[in-house]
Amino acid sequence: MILLSCGCNLAFAQGSKTLTDEQIEKQILAIMDECHTVGMAVSLVKGDKPVFQHAFGYRDLASGEPLEIDDIFRIASISKSFSGVSIMQLVEAGKIRLEDDVNQYLGFSLRNPRHPDIPITVKMLLSHTSSMIDLHGADWYRDDRYVNPAKTSADTIAMVFAEYAPGQGYKYCNRALNLIGMIIEKVSGERFDDYVRNHILLPMDITNAGYNVDSLDRDKMTTLYVYNEKSGKLVPSAKTYVRNNENKVDAGTYRIGVDGCYWSPTGGMKISARDLVKWMKTLQNGGVAPNGARILSEDGIRTLLTPVTPADPGVYYCLTTRTEPRIIEGKVFKGHTGSAQGLKSCMFFDPNSDWGFVCLCSSTRVTKINDVIEIYYRVINLLYDQYRAELEATR
Repeated sequence: MILLSCGCNLAFAQGSKTLTDEQIEKQILAIMDECHTVGMAVSLVKGDKPVFQHAFGYRDLASGEPLEIDDIFRIASISKSFSGVSIMQLVEAGKIRLEDDVNQYLGFSLRNPRHPDIPITVKMLLSHTSSMIDLHGADWYRDDRYVNPAKTSADTIAMVFAEYAPGQGYKYCNRALNLIGMIIEKVSGERFDDYVRNHILLPMDITNAGYNVDSLDRDKMTTLYVYNEKSGKLVPSAKTYVRNNENKVDAGTYRIGVDGCYWSPTGGMKISARDLVKWMKTLQNGGVAPNGARILSEDGIRTLLTPVTPADPGVYYCLTTRTEPRIIEGKVFKGHTGSAQGLKSCMFFDPNSDWGFVCLCSSTRVTKINDVIEIYYRVINLLYDQYRAELEATR
């Protein structure tokens, strides 16, 4: 057993519980141990109050520092929702349209060579229907080098596009959202990291989060670990909080509209579980943050959360969010998951009620239940079983 014991912060009367606080804690720690999870921050929220919110385990295994609820994780693909809202803000400002050909903004021609006359639109990038595909890991999708005709061969471009035409199929594509970061910069005139910080995070009173490592408190950064199935060992990830664009900013060589992809708009947000709950509630509450700030109009949020295309069985992808029917039987949530550098994360809410959950895990053995990562599937179902009456109560 590598994990700490810790108490639980509970905010509601526990009428539906069949387990004591200590038993819940013990079961969660056992699940973490079975799944090789070093640290986990979890929050189950009803309305504007936490039903269950706590951090388990360690921020860093070597130092033995306990994880705290305000510690920062790189949340991977949940980051896409920040890019999606940024685009929708610019749509509402009249600076861009979802139907626009992305070639207006990218500075090069993005085309599927098998369908060169069909434009790829902003909406297609946001919904993974552009017909682009990811290959061979992050080095193949972090920038435009494999889709920009000025940087690569026609044969290489053909490798990273599907046979079907843009708009005619779904394939999850991280490159698409990294290109979105370039577009946000071109349209707004701001660096991508600054745009998200100035137009989303700071208006929500979130000060220790963002894409720029230099803007964060490093003492609050959670170490992520990759689990090796063969050796049974956890190895710290060396690429979680690497300075990349930060070096260009320092050197004065940063190029707005070109380097935005290197912030990883597809997966580079660093944020705590407590602050990610604020973001979840903003999406759930029609664009209004818990502090009362309006981040996006209700119509804009509705557009963001409207299904665009079938993805996995029973799952529909929207615009940087998705529907998810597989976590709790009989429930269809909206939100996203994340997976990178050992991290496994999820952020989902019930669109027909006022509750939702966030779970950030710094490592895990990659096993699944109902095609959902085991660690958060088991933890969320345990908590739902214990707090079902409170969560489902009419507000």
